Amino acid sequence: MKIAFFIGSMARGGAERVLSILANHYIEKGWEVEIVMLLKNKVGYDLADKIKIIDMSGMNNSYLKNAGKWLMRIRGYLRSEKPDCVISFVARINALVLTASVGLKTKIIVSERNDPKHDGRSTVMQAYCDLLYRRSAGIVFQTKYEQSCFSDKVQKRGVVIPNPVSVDIKAKQGGHGVRIVTAGRLAEQKNQKMLIEAVYKISAGFPNLECYIYGEGPLEQFLKDEIDKKGLNKVVFMPGNVKNIHEKISEASVFVMTSNYEGLSNALIEAMMIGVPCITTDYPGACELIIDKQNGKVVPCNDVDALAKALVEILSNITLAKNYAEAAEISASTYNTKVILHKWDSFIEMVSMK
Repeated sequence: MKIAFFIGSMARGGAERVLSILANHYIEKGWEVEIVMLLKNKVGYDLADKIKIIDMSGMNNSYLKNAGKWLMRIRGYLRSEKPDCVISFVARINALVLTASVGLKTKIIVSERNDPKHDGRSTVMQAYCDLLYRRSAGIVFQTKYEQSCFSDKVQKRGVVIPNPVSVDIKAKQGGHGVRIVTAGRLAEQKNQKMLIEAVYKISAGFPNLECYIYGEGPLEQFLKDEIDKKGLNKVVFMPGNVKNIHEKISEASVFVMTSNYEGLSNALIEAMMIGVPCITTDYPGACELIIDKQNGKVVPCNDVDALAKALVEILSNITLAKNYAEAAEISASTYNTKVILHKWDSFIEMVSMK
């Protein structure tokens, strides 16, 4: 079996992490695995030596300017390499791969990795994806919410497979003072500014408070300036991307996700699985992970006061924090890597037999 993955790059990110898990899994099964990167020849995750990297980047990041060249290169690859199955990640990449494959018999699975209504795609692109997805071999959605954003014809061709998560560490009880942790790309979508403002509101009540914002991205300097403006330099820290992120999350008193929208947050699932109490904003689909006051806290997007109140509740009540953490850990068991990989195996097998 030869399988080819298409993605923008393999830099550190949610979709890239999932793809790396799948690629390594299929190498272990004895398959031939190739990863085709269209935007950047960058790999931020450990990949098995036998995985072949195909670099189709080398151009600027403009989809419109590069579309013609990409379409020719992708079509040439599909015709010459003849993979048994192609799995494409992210809407715009999906559209390119499906367009390039018109007239070919290649079996292509496309995977949605974000909120179609908020990830920046135009209404034209969404309509084009909805039309193209009907000629795919199958579609993988991360959440029921994502699936609901498409027409009935597309929904019927799809399956919901959450992100695979594997952690080998558990929450560390005490020893780190009062510590808030978040992790994600430093971008408008993740809205870390909301967390900084909430920390500012509660910092006087927690003299030993520390907040760690892990990640890199275009808003790094903006967020550092916000920290400076509020005099939080000794409270809020931005260490960038770290490879031992699970270790860092395990030291948290509470994990916070402040996103305006998400596909399915790996970092939030990881925190739940580690056994850390969690707070999330109520972005579409969040309710598929956290149910308010059952396995964590849910606050309205951009509501700084509500986030500050939720932080105080958890940081001031050890019993409540423990209850949320235990419930979250149980909920997250459904995202165990072995369980999710089995779902991918079954879907690929079903598609291959069509």
